[in-house]
Amino acid sequence: MPTVSLPTVYTCPGEKHPISRSVHLSRLAAFYPKCRDCQHRDDTGNLPQQTVERLQNTEKRVERPTLFTDDGVRGIYLNELNRNRAGRMSAAFASLLWDGYPLQGRDTTEKPTNGCVRHPRPVVVVGYDARPSSPDIATGVVTALRRMGCHVVDINLTTRPCFCFAVDHLKATGGIFVTGAGSDPSWTGLDFLGRHACPISRDSGLENIEGQIRLGFSRPTRQAGPHRIFQATLPYEAVLWKHFHALRPLRIVCGCPIRLQRETLTKIFEKLPCSLQFADVHHRSRDLTNAEDQDIRQVAHTVMQRDAHLGVVIDDDGCLCAFVDERGRLIDSNSITVLIAELLLSEQRSASFAIESSAADVKPVIQSLRGQCHDIGTTLSEAYRAVNDSNCVLAAGTSGRFWFRESIPTCDAILTVARMLEVLSQSDTCVSELVDGIRSFDGS
Repeated sequence: MPTVSLPTVYTCPGEKHPISRSVHLSRLAAFYPKCRDCQHRDDTGNLPQQTVERLQNTEKRVERPTLFTDDGVRGIYLNELNRNRAGRMSAAFASLLWDGYPLQGRDTTEKPTNGCVRHPRPVVVVGYDARPSSPDIATGVVTALRRMGCHVVDINLTTRPCFCFAVDHLKATGGIFVTGAGSDPSWTGLDFLGRHACPISRDSGLENIEGQIRLGFSRPTRQAGPHRIFQATLPYEAVLWKHFHALRPLRIVCGCPIRLQRETLTKIFEKLPCSLQFADVHHRSRDLTNAEDQDIRQVAHTVMQRDAHLGVVIDDDGCLCAFVDERGRLIDSNSITVLIAELLLSEQRSASFAIESSAADVKPVIQSLRGQCHDIGTTLSEAYRAVNDSNCVLAAGTSGRFWFRESIPTCDAILTVARMLEVLSQSDTCVSELVDGIRSFDGS
């Protein structure tokens, strides 16, 4: 009798419903994590040989035990972090926020005897960056927060500095920013903020969110939280204006992949005696400490081509930045720290500075200028607390992030640019000579 061969049934590990062969092949091509354990993973059909070789190499890799980093969550979009998983993380964060709200399920706002308005539920600001995957992840975040009964204030597409401003401006309980900053374009992630836009890092509560996911949690109320939109750009830009004043005519080249930040810089420079030229850079993982990084080289080339006074490269988070002198040479972060510290000491004598442990060489120079120094680690929350709790006027080091004491500790590349323009406007000395003066002063 003839043998009848039954069609192959494809079902992803852990799933109940079968899928077609075309879906199976598409998931293989997209490196779907469950394909590693699939009994049909060797059925690659007509996939390109290069993809097949990558699949074979992927089988040997060990899956990361956690997506939580020192300062947030990062993972490959869909393969590691999708809408549902991001929602689960957001719900865990919300469950922790509810610990400070005994008035669960109430819809009215109470006014205590001191006249201060108390919201009956946590207020969480949500925003996302310009990566194509971010709106999808943000949808999962908003849905989860509303299901947990939180009052969601959605500021949509924004930059991290503007997002931090909004969390403080709205007196929110916390914030979740959807971003893959610091990683390749295929990645996405979540950054968590507490009250007054304080970053939640591994040493300040991020481990509690991860632990809450493992322990499990329940909905604190059956009522879905309200959802409203807030436009944060105008008040954020209004706060920046005061930092750009008394500047001499300077030519600046900026490499910035963030469209919103380029627009803000353009508005600011339109009313300044300075000129601004943008270099073409894109969203990518970059090393701003490496002079051979392609974006550093692109900005350096444009600086020399345009005979500019200064070049700056701003990273995807809108906070981290690096500077190039008029000769096209990368200026190390330690030198930028000293230049800004000297400026701040001219405004406030005997000011205190928080210096990252990796930038110990900076401390003797600042102390010789009669500044006081404190040691900090490398997480965002440590820098924030140093400025906020230790009353430091600046927290900086080799990371390329500069935290200034504003209404709240603020790390914003635009604010760092403003301070560097002030440094250059104090004299006609070019930035390379200022940096060389620091090196000779330090004895190096």
